[in-house]
Amino acid sequence: MIEVEVRQVNESEIWIGESKDLLIEENILLVEAVGEQTPEIAEKQLEVTGVIAKSINRKLNFIIDLNRCGKNSPEARNIWSRIAEKETTGKVAVFGIHPVARVIASFVINVSKKGKEGAMRFFRTKEESLSWIKE
Repeated sequence: MIEVEVRQVNESEIWIGESKDLLIEENILLVEAVGEQTPEIAEKQLEVTGVIAKSINRKLNFIIDLNRCGKNSPEARNIWSRIAEKETTGKVAVFGIHPVARVIASFVINVSKKGKEGAMRFFRTKEESLSWIKE
């Protein structure tokens, strides 16, 4: 098993390996996914987002930046789906222009109940994502 370092920089910024979680508003988490996404990284993300959601005591909305994201193993994709399906997860906006980003996003959206309900969407930019989350 590969050990993944989790570093909390401050109250609103947590690094999971090379990826960063940034609470940009009270209930909006910007996830900047960087590099290959292993099951170990995805599991740490599941743990961290659970703690954040519990601390804000309301649904957590996600903006996920896949511009620098690498490959995702099938196990990691399944964990991303579990995060999306959690009761504490609100809207999920995924963005990125990288072709890998589109493949990852389309997989998670297509298998997710939230995707079918319209609570998960893919965008080209962070600004479009944030605008939709705030609707």
